[in-house]
Amino acid sequence: MTRREKILALCVGGTLGGLALVTLVRWSVLSPFQSVRDQIAEEHRRSKNLRTTLQQVENVEEEWQTLTAQTLADDCQEAQRRFHEDMQHLLNLHGLREAKISPGGFKAYKDGSRGVPLTINGAGTLKEIVGFLCDFYCRDYLARLDRVRITADQAVLGDVNTNRPRAGGMRPGRTPPPSSRREPTFGPDGPALKVSISAITLVLPKLPGLKHPVAEKIIELPGGRLQRERAAYNAILDRNPFMPHQEKQVVVTPTTQSRQETATVTPATQPAVDPRAGAEQKLVKATTCLDGEPVAYVYDAQQRDQPPEKYYVDGQIDDGRLVLIHPRGLVVRVGVQDYFYPLGKSFKDREELSPDDHPDVWEALRHESLGSPNQPARERTAASG
Repeated sequence: MTRREKILALCVGGTLGGLALVTLVRWSVLSPFQSVRDQIAEEHRRSKNLRTTLQQVENVEEEWQTLTAQTLADDCQEAQRRFHEDMQHLLNLHGLREAKISPGGFKAYKDGSRGVPLTINGAGTLKEIVGFLCDFYCRDYLARLDRVRITADQAVLGDVNTNRPRAGGMRPGRTPPPSSRREPTFGPDGPALKVSISAITLVLPKLPGLKHPVAEKIIELPGGRLQRERAAYNAILDRNPFMPHQEKQVVVTPTTQSRQETATVTPATQPAVDPRAGAEQKLVKATTCLDGEPVAYVYDAQQRDQPPEKYYVDGQIDDGRLVLIHPRGLVVRVGVQDYFYPLGKSFKDREELSPDDHPDVWEALRHESLGSPNQPARERTAASG
């Protein structure tokens, strides 16, 4: 081997040795270092995710404790006792009489919570009942009403001025005997009504490792869960459907009587038949929906001993056809003209329907017309309730 060949062999050997050394260093030092660095980065990501999850858990825990603080107890028996006491307090506060509260069986739900129901019965005026319901929805604990049923004694409603003049009238200057006059047996707030209410409150389950605070004291929240301002519910009292209509007393003065006596009698002609005769005696008392069908109740002051008459959409009423039953009143179509009959007023007080005066009723009528353009009219006869 020549000297040149020896030098080349040493260079090749040195190069191979250097490559082997670099590979050994990378395998023994750099690779573990890179692995450790990757593990540290992964742990940082896990730590960040854990902190986010922990924050979410803390928020959920606070929300859960906020809910439990709106319950009366963590035990059904104790919740029933406090619920019963609070309902009795509201009954006494609003003067409801013949009060009776009956507990029901506890209800178990899929999420582990339990319902504690009560059935509440009582008697009072509509003002007292509405006050009770408004205060119920202002309580600061979790509770709801499943059913509210208000009924009136028809005998009480028909016992207001039931005396009507006999056929042929009464001789001038005479008044009905005192024994034939019936005075209202109730005050300005209307007759006593019977109310039956199904109410229920909630008991939330205990979760392991979490605190379970409950309401220590029942507080009335201003507004509470009411959908509107409390003053807005006075409209229910202004349009009390259980208040029988009473005619205004006509005071005859001597001047009026003398004018009537000295009035010139003109030859009478055959009067035309008035299709709206007695319109001032009929009042729109209430509108509701029975089995998905709207119903209107009309009270006839000439038949005070009878319950209000029922009217349905497309039925004949007054001098036209009933085309819409709205929470604010009725819409009757006479020819091509639509008239609005406000709730609580007589047929005589009807007015032409316009989008400016009654935009909500106008819009409801438009939707009703578009919703069933080809639906045939239902022929119905107003039946007594």
